[in-house]
Amino acid sequence: MTSRLAILVALGIPLMFLTNWSGAWVFWLLFCLVLWLLDSLLAPSPRFLVITRSLPISLRMHTKTPYTITVANPTKRKYRIWLRDAWQPSLHARANEERLVLNPKTTQDLEASFTPERKGTLSSDAVTVRSFGPLGLGARQFSAPIVQTVKVLPEFRSAKFLPSRLQTLRRLEGNTLLTHRGQGSEFDSLREYVPGDDVRDIEWHVSARNRVPVVKTWRPERDRNVIICIDSSRTSAVRLGEFPRLDANMEAALLLGALASSAGDRIHLIAFDNQIRAHIQPSRGAGLVGEMASTMANLDSSLTEANWRGLGQTLLSSIRQRSLIVLLTGLEAGLDRSPLMPTVEALASRHQVLLASAMDPEVRSLTTEMDTPEEAFLAAAAMADSEERRKASDLLGMLGARVLNTGPDELPPLLADTYISLKRRGQI
Repeated sequence: MTSRLAILVALGIPLMFLTNWSGAWVFWLLFCLVLWLLDSLLAPSPRFLVITRSLPISLRMHTKTPYTITVANPTKRKYRIWLRDAWQPSLHARANEERLVLNPKTTQDLEASFTPERKGTLSSDAVTVRSFGPLGLGARQFSAPIVQTVKVLPEFRSAKFLPSRLQTLRRLEGNTLLTHRGQGSEFDSLREYVPGDDVRDIEWHVSARNRVPVVKTWRPERDRNVIICIDSSRTSAVRLGEFPRLDANMEAALLLGALASSAGDRIHLIAFDNQIRAHIQPSRGAGLVGEMASTMANLDSSLTEANWRGLGQTLLSSIRQRSLIVLLTGLEAGLDRSPLMPTVEALASRHQVLLASAMDPEVRSLTTEMDTPEEAFLAAAAMADSEERRKASDLLGMLGARVLNTGPDELPPLLADTYISLKRRGQI
């Protein structure tokens, strides 16, 4: 039934007051019912329409992505239809409800779009079509079974930091027009000595043959292992402003993966809580960031404890070459009694360990507001929390790890800068 039928029934109300016939309202309702039934029967069947979707392979969070719905009318009848393409609300599908007029033997394309606000794999199992009769009083409805899915990838907001870090990395490797060479431990070439060069780099045999001092130049090592471990346990569910900590960790992992891959290093990605949730084998190249984003699309926080002992045993048994191990987790109270400490100590004895934690920016702001007694108590609690984090960082530093503890927006660029700094000093 449509709103036109309700309007038609309402038009009969004044007739009841213009006639003395007691059965007028029954006659009018029967008349409207017969018209509606005939109109519905005369409506062309929507089952004959051919409906297809052209969906993108993947979507990015908070990015508008278009797609197309194609409706074909292979019959000789004219269709007046209402089409609804229903998806989950988090996709924010636009133009998913359309009224169309399809002439015989014609095809029409509908332009629609997604603007997703949550990552993951989302599906739709049908497109609903309602075909109206000539009078528009009734319609016939059919849900075409079109089962399709779309994968929503993380947003990767930190991609804006990538060009400047790549430029720094190229200067470090001596790949630009500048003559500056980065410091490392992998031999690059020989050149004449200039004042200021380290005399320990003089190649004496070559200098004796050429009768001029010649020094070795070094460049940062390539083809190294960078193992990125994302903690998806309960600490990753903590909201840091607008987003949970897991989102900040994934942003940092994507930026570091893109940067390290451009530097020629091999990237491992492990997401874990009480078990391994995702794992990318050593990889590099242009498609690495897309593979990482696709792997993390279905990654969610788990309200369980992180299995640090299991992670440490897995890394120590599978990684033989000295590597950079990046632990993206949270610094919480009682960390000194956590299994994280012996795991970091064991890993730091053979690898370069970097622990990166995104802290709540609200905690930092609370320490500066003490105008009222309530604010003073909150500030004291925030200071105590910050002091516990500082002690945990110092303890991790004594065990051989390098700790980064900053806000969620500052974590990705800080992690990238730390990676470049480690490459410059030849520590990886």
